[in-house]
Amino acid sequence: MTVRDDTSDEAQAISAARTLIAQYGEDAQVIAMMRVSELGFAGDMDGYAHWEMVLAAVEVLSEEGGPRILDS
Repeated sequence: MTVRDDTSDEAQAISAARTLIAQYGEDAQVIAMMRVSELGFAGDMDGYAHWEMVLAAVEVLSEEGGPRILDS
């Protein structure tokens, strides 16, 4: 039985989102969407789920007030 540490998954997604934003700026959301799409079409459901979290984090971090929400 595999135990999943959701906190770790979330922390990794937030870190990846911050890296995407630092690297791609305003295009980070598009990059994350493309990755979600690629993994979905490839049938990689674990990767798809991770990148869905990354995409959500990019969206929150890109909104006004977003960084304060995810800094806790």
